[in-house]
Amino acid sequence: MFFFFIYAALGVELFGKLECSEDFPCLGLHRHTNFENFGVALLTLYKVCTGDNWSGILKDTMRECRVGDSDCPSYLFWASPIFFITFVVMVQFVLVNLVVAAIMQALEDSAEVKLRFMDQHKLERVHD
Repeated sequence: MFFFFIYAALGVELFGKLECSEDFPCLGLHRHTNFENFGVALLTLYKVCTGDNWSGILKDTMRECRVGDSDCPSYLFWASPIFFITFVVMVQFVLVNLVVAAIMQALEDSAEVKLRFMDQHKLERVHD
């Protein structure tokens, strides 16, 4: 969760002023998916971590600056892939670890149930 806060703040700083228009249409960014404020940036990053059109959001953030646009940072073309790839790799690593932990817990629980069943079965044989 700490990664989400760091990347949301960084996303607001890097991509907060990107706008979609008819001249510069967006593939992934829209009213509910953007980096204009911290809350929506968190939701956008959640959407990215689920894999829902994150490549479209990446393409939108890599756009070239319009001629005469002084507010457009020129570093987005190389900073955006670094931002999204590092975020996706870290989040996927955490999610894989959670799945492995859930599987390990299920295996441990089933082993405990099997031991209890075997102990109960042995006790029944002794009483017979």
